[in-house]
Parts: sequence; C-alpha cells; structure tokens
Amino acid sequence: MSRSPAAEADGGRHGAAIEDLDVVQLATLGLGNRSYLITDGTVAVAVDPQRDIERITAVLDSRAWRLGAVVETHVHNDYVTGGLELARRLDAVYVVPAGPELGFDAVRAGDGDEIPVGKLRIRVIATPGHTDHHLAYAFTLDGGAPRLVCTGGSVLYGTTGRTDLMGAELAEPLARRQYRSARHLAEVLSDDTVVLPTHGFGSFCAAATAGAVERSTIGRERAANPVFTLDEDAFVAGALSGLEPYPAYYHRMATINATGPTPVADLGAPRSAGLTELATRIAANEWVVDVRPRADFAHTHLRGTVNIDARGAFATYLGWLVPFGTPLTLLATDAEQLEAARKELLRIGFDHPVAVATGNPLEWAGPRWLTSYPRTDFTTLAAALAGRPMEILDVRSGGEWRRGHLPGARHIPLPELPHALPTLPDAEIWVHCHSGFRAAIAASLLAAAGRQVVLIDDAFEHARPLGR
Repeated sequence: MSRSPAAEADGGRHGAAIEDLDVVQLATLGLGNRSYLITDGTVAVAVDPQRDIERITAVLDSRAWRLGAVVETHVHNDYVTGGLELARRLDAVYVVPAGPELGFDAVRAGDGDEIPVGKLRIRVIATPGHTDHHLAYAFTLDGGAPRLVCTGGSVLYGTTGRTDLMGAELAEPLARRQYRSARHLAEVLSDDTVVLPTHGFGSFCAAATAGAVERSTIGRERAANPVFTLDEDAFVAGALSGLEPYPAYYHRMATINATGPTPVADLGAPRSAGLTELATRIAANEWVVDVRPRADFAHTHLRGTVNIDARGAFATYLGWLVPFGTPLTLLATDAEQLEAARKELLRIGFDHPVAVATGNPLEWAGPRWLTSYPRTDFTTLAAALAGRPMEILDVRSGGEWRRGHLPGARHIPLPELPHALPTLPDAEIWVHCHSGFRAAIAASLLAAAGRQVVLIDDAFEHARPLGR
C-alpha cells in the first residue's frame, strides 16, 4: 500500500491504493474528522464530505475523475455536510440513509442495498448505534469481495462513536445496537477489509479516545476494539461511563443537514468594521473574537475581546462558547488568516459574522483600548507559589482533571467558564490547560471580564515538579 505526503494545511490529503481501488483521504484536524474519495480510476465516490467542497473538486480536477455519487453514513451531528451542494454542482447521485426526514430529494439507502458507480459496487450495511439510522458502505470492484468499508461514526480506530447525540434517553439502547452492529459488520466482512471511519481523530463524536493509528482493518479492530473484546454489558457500561460533554453547536448540526445547508456560494462576504463600530460592539458585550496567535494576543489586544487562536481547534471552541445566532465579529491579522477562520466556521454553520476587521489592535481601535496580560510557564508558577497569593484555574475536561491535577487548583472546564465567572474570587488567576490553547481562551475571557490573569502557556507534563 503506497502513501503520498500530506498536501493541505488543515490535515492534508493522503492517496493510497487498496488493490485496484484508489482512496484519497481528506482530513480536517480542527474538527477531528476525515472524508474520502474512492475511485475505480475513472469514476469517484465522495464519502461524508464536509462543506468546503473545493478540497474535493480540486482532487477530482487534478486527476480527471468524474464524481458519480456522494454517500453519507449518517446525518451528521458535528459538522455541516457538503454532500448536497457537491452532488448538485457535479450532477452526482446523492445517497442518504433512510429514516430521517429531509428537506430535499436524495436516494434513500438501507441495509442490503447495492449502489453501482462505474466499476464500483457499494454494499450498504446497517450499523445503527452512533445514530439510529447509521449505515456503513463496503466497496467492491466489479462484484468482487469487499476490500474496504467506510464506517462513518460506528466502528472507529480502537473505539466506537458516542451514542448520546440523539438524546440522553437513547444512549443506552443505541449503545446496545452499536455493539450488535459492529459484530454484524465483522461477520459479513473479512478480517483484511480496510476500515475507514469519519470520526475518531480528535472528534467529540468518539465515545473514547481513538487509537493512534493511520489505518486499520476489521481483523485489527476485532483484536483490540472494546466493542469486540468485551461482552455487551461491559461494553455498554464502558461506552457510557467515558462520555465527556460535547460542543454546544452539535445540537444544531443535524437539523441543518436534514433541512439542506445553504450553498456556500450563496453566502455574502462579511462587512468590514471600522474603529467606531468595533468600540460599540465591544461596549455592548458582543462576542468580538481575535483569531491571532495566543502569544500575540497576550502581548497586545483590544480590551473586551476574546482570543481563540485560529491555528488550533478554533471552530470547536468558538461553536461551544458563542451561542448560535448571536452577533459575532472576527479580528485577524490579514485576509488569509481571516479566510482560514471563516472556512472553519462555515464547517459548523456559523455563516454570518456581523463584521470583520484585519490589521493590528492599534489600527482597530487606537491606543486607549489596548491592554495585555502576562504569559508564562509551570516553572515560573512553581517559583511564584511561595511568594504571592493566587488562584490556580484548571480549564481541562473532567477526565483530564481526574487523571491528575495541581494541589489546590480550582477546576472549571472551559465551556463552563463564562457562566462560572461570578463564582471566582477577587484574586490574581493563573490559568492552565493541557497545552495552552484552552487556557489562552480562558485567560482572554477572564481579562475581558476585568480579572487579573496570568496565562500558563505550557504543556501540563511540565507541571510535575509542583506535584500532581
């Protein structure tokens, strides 16, 4: 099996050959997802495409492939699909699982169906669990044995998809269906069948942390994945006990996808804001988000703004913190940085920022609005502990906290911080997370609320001298 180097900044494309099938993987690191193009060399099938479909059309154009079909493993809960727009633009068949009501026409697929696309034959296998309508697609060439299966959010690498996204009351019955679905999949496919999931690469759609592998097979999962190694009750208990909260914007994604997303081409460009408007929006306590690197923001920023570094899981945390439909203004260094942030937000349905601005803080609002806060590391924290009063704030997840934390630290997971601000003492707050990304968001929220803050921009592994 050959592999080409990564070719895109947000996760890259990887090409691989599985016998006579060509596979192009399109990764979206910020959301922890992957989409795929699978082809017989002439006609291609897109699997679970995301909304920025130009990534797919670029591959098709570069390789002179025709798009024959777009298939969805489920109505996604964590991003806005590009499937409908892609199929319409390229006149391809659009396949969506039977079950959910849709606001558009599509081919509705169910267990046992076969979809011909060029020399490809796609075998549809029902795999309910992650959702009640979930499907897997096994690909064969000219009617041979399946060589790969796209498992969407069902069987992931070393884990399975979470089962609570359709409602907490369905989590246990869907976990039991997940268990049986996975085992059925392994019964009808050979151990050497390559497994290609959509989720599990940092996505909150995974029930637990996925295995750190680039490619897996049914046989490998059968040997290592808890859905195969545990009995049903033990699997269900483990799957449900390990669930962390998921981003708030997830509640909107399935509705958008089932209704039919607005084509990106139909969305207008955001309007540029001047100094007076920015000042007015900040004074009104609107969300004015600066997407520059966290070190730059800490050094100089506009008082009252929030920092979410566009180089990390930008969309995930903005969509978690900013209520859907509230006014959002974006600040960026230049048009390239702004466009990257806008693309991330389009993937989760934040289509209409009320305003944008590019440049630097001095240009945006003038010197009287400028402020900063210290940025440091755990070594400095250790030295400062004995000599000054402070509050240590840990904004990691509950699971991270339980695996180890600093003595005397206060734990508030980042998504809960905006509502918990009034509970914090009137003290200097030193804030940390696992790597510095979430802590930087928290520090900016604290500073915008008028708190005295120090950002610990350091890896938590360096906190060992403080005792955990």
